[in-house]
Amino acid sequence: MSKDTNIPPFGEEMFNAFKQFKVPGIDMEALVASHQKNMDLLTSTQKKAVESTNSIMELQNNYLKKAFDQWNEQLKHNCTKTSFEEKAACHTQATKEMSERALEHMKEINTIIVKSNEKIIDSIQKHFQESFNESLNFVKKNKGKF
Repeated sequence: MSKDTNIPPFGEEMFNAFKQFKVPGIDMEALVASHQKNMDLLTSTQKKAVESTNSIMELQNNYLKKAFDQWNEQLKHNCTKTSFEEKAACHTQATKEMSERALEHMKEINTIIVKSNEKIIDSIQKHFQESFNESLNFVKKNKGKF
C-alpha cells in the first residue's frame, strides 16, 4: 500500500485498522480513500511548490552570476587609463543594462510564480469539486438511512 500511495509505512497499519471499524452509516473505506485523496493533493501541491522554488533559485543564481560578471568588467574598465568622460559613459551604459536586466529578471520570477499558483489552484479546485460530488452522491445514496 505505501509504495503507490502517500501513506508512510508506519501509518499503513493505522489506516488498515480504520478500515476495519464498523460505524453505522459511515463507509470507513470511503472515508480512508477520501483522506488518501487529500494527502495526494497535499503531496502534489508541495511538489509543484518545490519545483517552482527550484526554478526561481536557478534563475536567481544565473542572474547574480551575470550581475557580478558585469560588475567585475566595470571595475576593470574603471581601472584603465581612459578619460573621465569615457568612464562615465561606460558606467551610465552599464547601469542602464543592469536596470533593464533587473526588470526582466523580476518579470521572469513573477511568471514562474503565477504559473505555479495557477497549477496549484486548478488542482485544489478540481479536488474540491470531486469531493463535493462524492458527498452529494453519498447523501443521495444514503437518503433516509439516518
